Amino acid sequence: MLKILHNPKLDFQSKRHLAMSISAIVIFIGLLSMVLHGGPNYSIDFSGGLSILLRFDIPEGKPPITEAEVRRSLAKIDLANSEVKLSRSEEAEDILISVKEIGRFKPPESIIRAQLNQKLGKTWHIVSGDQLNKEKLPDLTGFSYVVITTEANEDELRSVINSVDIDNPQVIKHQTIAGKEAFILAGEGKDTVTRIRKVLSEDYPEYTIDLRSIDRVGPRIGAELRLQAIGAILAALSLIVIYLWIRFELLFGVAAVIALFHDVIITLGIFSLLNIEISLTIIGAFLTLVGYSLNDTIVVFDRIRENLKRYKNKSYAEVVNLSINSTLSRTIITSGTTMMVVLVLFFYGGQVLHSFSLALLIGIIVGTYSSIYIASPVLVEWATRTGKAAGRKKKVQ
Repeated sequence: MLKILHNPKLDFQSKRHLAMSISAIVIFIGLLSMVLHGGPNYSIDFSGGLSILLRFDIPEGKPPITEAEVRRSLAKIDLANSEVKLSRSEEAEDILISVKEIGRFKPPESIIRAQLNQKLGKTWHIVSGDQLNKEKLPDLTGFSYVVITTEANEDELRSVINSVDIDNPQVIKHQTIAGKEAFILAGEGKDTVTRIRKVLSEDYPEYTIDLRSIDRVGPRIGAELRLQAIGAILAALSLIVIYLWIRFELLFGVAAVIALFHDVIITLGIFSLLNIEISLTIIGAFLTLVGYSLNDTIVVFDRIRENLKRYKNKSYAEVVNLSINSTLSRTIITSGTTMMVVLVLFFYGGQVLHSFSLALLIGIIVGTYSSIYIASPVLVEWATRTGKAAGRKKKVQ
């Protein structure tokens, strides 16, 4: 077996209290960040929203459009917080725009009604469809409209419709079947996709913009996916405890899960501090880092169990130190080679894989650290405080 360290004799356990204190501080900062941000920064996979893929054909002699420029355009229509990801080829570039909470973009009809309530109170009433004189209705194709009867005059109604965020606002007189005077408040609706394409077309008239795809996730579906993701992680942790309980002892399983919670919470905290969204892809990265960290922990635990039988006269902390040192070369080689691949993904995998590879990168570092300074020290602390050593039948002296 390849070794890069020959007979290391590092005293890890003497520094366990310092390491645990540092972990506690990092976890506290991460949790505080999540509290201040109102929880994890969920992507539209979990919060609901709209994902729009646009292709910009780059004219000859023109520079490619940057993410910052797209965000400045989106800020004009109150979508500055949208996520923008860009992938570029020689002739064109694709821009993925993710807009959260599509439910807040209400249909124009409901916005018109809200403005009527705000400005006219209860002095207006909706005219039902069966009361309309369909033969005298103007062509309203592509328009959103509300037909009302009211005591307000035409100028007051024009003031209402002009205050609505709608294109081509109009007030049209109409006479119902019963002969009552009515008004049609109409305009071309500004749905999110139309608004985005319009502002980008205005800002970059020389570029051809093609709509490639639209994906919508409703808030209810997003909430269900969020619960399923949390359930998947908790189920994985529960099965890990059962597996380690059967293979080693219950305390080994508890120590491993404490280390895994430590890894996931620290990674979540770093993502919150960096304001990176949590998507289904990131949940996949979390489950991957759980498996990676667990594998490293089990290797150390297996060596601890072997050495407890071999060195019966050594203290528990000495056996744990010896076990970690004997697997240290394996840990460095495994973590180092894995990190090389993840670093390639991080720097050259593009925006789509950037957050995923960052989660794995953090997970490798934190997972390796937790195997040495969280999982193993839990066993030592338990043995020190209770006199009962996991893996040994007799009490610790």
